[in-house]
Amino acid sequence: MDLKICPRCGSTNVKWIIPQNWSRWECADCCYTGPIVEGNREFADEIRQNYEESLKKKED
Repeated sequence: MDLKICPRCGSTNVKWIIPQNWSRWECADCCYTGPIVEGNREFADEIRQNYEESLKKKED
């Protein structure tokens, strides 16, 4: 089963915000707005790990 995944943070907490525009989604976790990706839980976890690593690099 494919999940709707935020391409920035890997969250599945996304919603379709503009029905007239299929590519406009919003992530409730990182406030990303735009197209989403579809994939499985493993793919979402990989995106999440990369996102968390990038946040750590910004803090340093």
